[in-house]
Amino acid sequence: MEMTMDIQTVKLDLIQWLAGLQDPAKVLKIMEALKQIEMDEFRDELKPMTKEELFARADAADRDIEEGRYIDIDELAKECL
Repeated sequence: MEMTMDIQTVKLDLIQWLAGLQDPAKVLKIMEALKQIEMDEFRDELKPMTKEELFARADAADRDIEEGRYIDIDELAKECL
């Protein structure tokens, strides 16, 4: 695959290739690989908090609650239904 191809062309080529794929085992392997890529990307975004960051986050949450900047679980449930 040429590096000069624009992303739209690459995606269309990939769609055509996938549409012609007949081997269910290959399709499942591709799906597993995609899930692994997504998990790896998600994991890379995670970063452990320091104790100070955790305490600061808890303090901010406490202030939000004291100042009424929250929604209780019953209200949230009503919004989601």
